[in-house]
Amino acid sequence: MEQKNIHRFIRIAQITLIFIFIVIIAGSVVRATGSGMGCPDWPKCFGKWIPPTDVSQLPENYKALYAGEHNAVDEFNVLNTWTEYLNRLAGAILGVLIFIQLILSFKIKQLDQRIFVLSLLSFLMIGFQGWLGAKVVNSNLAPMKITIHMLMALVILAVAVAIIYRAKKIVTNASEKIVQPVIIQLSAIVLFFTIIQIMLGTQVREEVDVLLKNFDAAFRGDIISNLGITFNIHRSFSIAIMLVNFFMIYKIVKSDASDSLKKLGKLLGGILIAELLVGIILNRFALPATLQPVHLLLACFTYALQFLIILKVVKK
Repeated sequence: MEQKNIHRFIRIAQITLIFIFIVIIAGSVVRATGSGMGCPDWPKCFGKWIPPTDVSQLPENYKALYAGEHNAVDEFNVLNTWTEYLNRLAGAILGVLIFIQLILSFKIKQLDQRIFVLSLLSFLMIGFQGWLGAKVVNSNLAPMKITIHMLMALVILAVAVAIIYRAKKIVTNASEKIVQPVIIQLSAIVLFFTIIQIMLGTQVREEVDVLLKNFDAAFRGDIISNLGITFNIHRSFSIAIMLVNFFMIYKIVKSDASDSLKKLGKLLGGILIAELLVGIILNRFALPATLQPVHLLLACFTYALQFLIILKVVKK
């Protein structure tokens, strides 16, 4: 019975992790398409649980009606509205999955109490994230709140990875080999660097949003040249991140670490190369909106793999 419960829990935890990535990329699509205020109220959208598909379904004074605190309701755009609505729907599904995960974690509590604690923490954090999302909408997409929203998503992602890692350890009952101290140190450094880089990217994204509001779309090709020092730091810092990551991967592959850890290192290397190529294209072609969500998704994959590597190499 315990084996059945743990396998069921792992399946739900893996689906939950997939949905975390879906929610992250959905949020990025919302920002890339400028759909953040597609639904001016929360949790409903234009006062409805299923948003309208045409402006005729809204009252004539809908701008004044839904202006609220921020007073920034634009002309109704069905694409923006439904993009934001689907983002919220993905978040709601994720909330249900995390709640189911919490219930199932109670059934395996005797096998690993920390899994239950982490599942409870995940449930509380997703509730906070939902509340924070409402504050982001009510503040008319205040930059600081968006940054905190992204940082919270990274914490939720890390906890999800830790839950699956601990649950799978119960099934396999395997222990990792002791690795060189330098690998442990490098794993912490690369994760810290990635968090900084993602936060810098969030700041760059906010600068881009401001420029797009103030410039006509015809001048999008000039956006890169008008970005400030944050973009330059973000671009230059990527070189340091690549060097440190590939040095860590080299040390892992050349050590007597387990095969699973070496595979993780090689997978991380492949994702980093893809991330670098996408970053170059974004830089050379004036930040095409279609690649912005891909850039963030690859960054989150990088972060998740780096965190998993830490779990494998750190014994305490």
